[in-house]
Amino acid sequence: FLLLMLSMESNSSFDYDPHDRKANTTSSIFLNSTITAPNVNSIIRAVSNILCSQILEDQSLGRELQTSMGDLFFFSEERYIREHPEAFDTYRIQILRLTPTVDMITEFIKALFECARFTPECCIICLVYINRLIAFTGMPLHPSNWRPLVLCALLVAQKVWDDRYLSNADFAFIYPFFTNEEINRLEAKFLELVQFNVTVRSSLYAKYYFELRGLFKDNPDEFPLQPLDIFRGQQLEAHSQQVGSQALEASQQGSWTISGVDAARRKAPPVILS
Repeated sequence: FLLLMLSMESNSSFDYDPHDRKANTTSSIFLNSTITAPNVNSIIRAVSNILCSQILEDQSLGRELQTSMGDLFFFSEERYIREHPEAFDTYRIQILRLTPTVDMITEFIKALFECARFTPECCIICLVYINRLIAFTGMPLHPSNWRPLVLCALLVAQKVWDDRYLSNADFAFIYPFFTNEEINRLEAKFLELVQFNVTVRSSLYAKYYFELRGLFKDNPDEFPLQPLDIFRGQQLEAHSQQVGSQALEASQQGSWTISGVDAARRKAPPVILS
């Protein structure tokens, strides 16, 4: 793991309705989530702790995100501030440049969850993808790139794991910092930098799962997500490999996004992120 773990902080809960979203790994098989009525917030907060820890570590080591980094700077919000200066006042720029706290990251992911209704397993898959991007590119996690990276990783994770998922246009509506076209480009660049390798082997998922659950060793009941059984682990491997192949094929055909992605109907009025 490149990412360090922090101790869990106390948190409030919000309910996850398993009827809103079902997870599967093919277009025809519907499977219930491994949680019946979980405290999803605890899972999101665990992931947020890890991401926040990595940002602080990168800052302490002086790892900055520079314009000279080319493709890596593609995910920096600074790039969009420079391209559209008229859209950002001084206060908004200051907010975007703040080093995020665990609470800030948690609220961002939670807001995405409340709109996209991704299954809790997507949080773990999202973390796998961000860690993979760091390993492949050496990209530092930075106050200006963590939101775009989380957005892209969750977007891809939902396409890999959930039977019903939001389109890129839906994510652009939820998080209007980016247009639909920009999110398409972000997804394409994200997939390119992970070399279209979105395969998640069951053993790797299990490693991340138990690392996250380890944060709750003193209160195991607060981490309600159960590990994948053998069948679901095999399905995750098979479908994530299939999605990776679709992404590579789409890129070869000049498409920006994973082929075969259909927009899902929104289950509730969206929460607009500022």
